[in-house]
Amino acid sequence: MRRGRYDDYYDEVYGRTPPRRRRKKRGRGFLLLLVLLLALGALYMVRSGGLRVLSVPQENIETDFEVDLEALAARITPDMAGADGLGAAEAQELLAAAEEAHGERADMLAFMAENIGIYSEEAYKTALVTPEKTAFALLTPFMSEQSEASAYISLTPGEIPYLLQYDSRWAYHRYGSSYMGYTACGPTCLSMAALALTGNSAYTPPYVADWAEANGHYVPGAGTAWTLFTSGAAAFGLNGQAISAGRTDLAERLERGEIIVASMLPGDFTTSGHFILIVSSEALGFRVYDPNSMALSRRYWTYDDLAPQIAQLWSITAA
Repeated sequence: MRRGRYDDYYDEVYGRTPPRRRRKKRGRGFLLLLVLLLALGALYMVRSGGLRVLSVPQENIETDFEVDLEALAARITPDMAGADGLGAAEAQELLAAAEEAHGERADMLAFMAENIGIYSEEAYKTALVTPEKTAFALLTPFMSEQSEASAYISLTPGEIPYLLQYDSRWAYHRYGSSYMGYTACGPTCLSMAALALTGNSAYTPPYVADWAEANGHYVPGAGTAWTLFTSGAAAFGLNGQAISAGRTDLAERLERGEIIVASMLPGDFTTSGHFILIVSSEALGFRVYDPNSMALSRRYWTYDDLAPQIAQLWSITAA
């Protein structure tokens, strides 16, 4: 910077640079501080789940559940009483949630509260905890089992299809003790991996669920057995291996094209147990495909977010 004719005099008398020069330095310092604060804010939002900017592939998602509350009310009969004995306490929780909800979901929660006696505990909890599954849970007492295991899945080479266990094409397909929409997170995860790695469009979630149950990979009272992702995976042309992976190893495996299945403990994804896919590692964190929640699949997850909730990991590759 070129010094003015009075700068040397100012330095000698006051022992500092003129105010004009100091203001420029303060301006640069303020700009750096602002950038730092914005960066820290963005990092906080990513870590806390506040930054929900991701999209999930929609081409294989169908969640068109037709809900006509008046027509459903007319179909209720005394023999529809639920086996779990839900009552006033559960109805009150649903009504409280309805007051905080908006539009159609509020109406559906109020309907469930008014007719709480026909609902199971899993339907009531699902409607409370997972807003996007409210229609699926509400319709459960009125649905008959879906027996068709085939469904069209659009595949793009090199991409993992995102699928939901409560997709309306198979949500009420039987798996184990209940419907796939409640119980089939494991088969849906393996289906996504098998479709991506083999390109065989027959490996739909209901197909995998039927095979898993028929071949001993469903444990009554417990759910999908961990063996589905090792010996079970082999039946679909896959190599499944239980692994223990730190942050760097997990990222490197994903970069090599491995698909990671994670068994999750109670936390962000579940109140009991659950399976998700970890599909990629990016600058802002890991991407997951949760077959039970589009909302949780639309955000980045840091390793520190995920690690305390993981019970077991499996690496899935093409055999």
